[in-house]
Amino acid sequence: MKYHKAAERLPAQLLQQLQQYAAGELLYVPAAQRKAWGEGTGAKAMYARRNAEIRKAHKLGTAMDTLSESYFLSDDALRKILYQKGDNHMNEIDYGKYYWQNELVRVRRSRPEDWKQHKFDMYDSPWRFFTDYEQELPMDETLRQEGWEKYINENWDSETRICLAFETPEGEYIGGGNLHGIDQRNGTFGLFFGSTEENRALAGARLMLDYAFNELRLHRCHTGFIAEDAVNIKLFEQLGFTKEGTRRQQVFHQGRFWDEVLYGLLAEEFNATK
Repeated sequence: MKYHKAAERLPAQLLQQLQQYAAGELLYVPAAQRKAWGEGTGAKAMYARRNAEIRKAHKLGTAMDTLSESYFLSDDALRKILYQKGDNHMNEIDYGKYYWQNELVRVRRSRPEDWKQHKFDMYDSPWRFFTDYEQELPMDETLRQEGWEKYINENWDSETRICLAFETPEGEYIGGGNLHGIDQRNGTFGLFFGSTEENRALAGARLMLDYAFNELRLHRCHTGFIAEDAVNIKLFEQLGFTKEGTRRQQVFHQGRFWDEVLYGLLAEEFNATK
């Protein structure tokens, strides 16, 4: 750092004022504060406009694939833009007060682009037979994408089915489920859920049941399983469902008939466990 004579650098009037405060003393004069990145070139404002356009398009239903191609961005870069925190972010939620969240899982509406991450939903497998009671026709990736997008779009405004996705509190997709067969007149509905992690699957299902019983004011959830479906039977019993009966030789598959077991849960039973 080089020293300079104030009389050689400062206007006479400013020097006289300075002498009133620090005559004969050494002073360090800091450099002016630098502008933040992008402010001088306009890049910051340009990216802010671009990001706002991306968020608006996504909110209106534009798929991630389309946004990625239009703006030449990776899926990870898009997610950072869509879900970044900020005072003016149109999609930001105060998750500390978020109804659809507990310590293990966060629940949101399913989106058409979720087909990419729908890993727990293994097509053409015993799991699918136990879930849907049928043998599916062969699928490839294109058919799987088209089928999922059609399913979500057709049920977006449905009064009888609500499709939901499960995420970790950090936003990682881990599965989902739905409330289906909703009958407001009789207060009944069915429940489906699945996840890559059992504890988070149960946590998401409890949020769905809480919504059905205590927000929609439904009274009874009923479901059924192939009698040999030990996985789903275990999960639903952990939620408090009670076995109510058996329909003998109800489902035909692979050359034989299978029994179906029926399970049910009442609102008062669910709330007694909360």
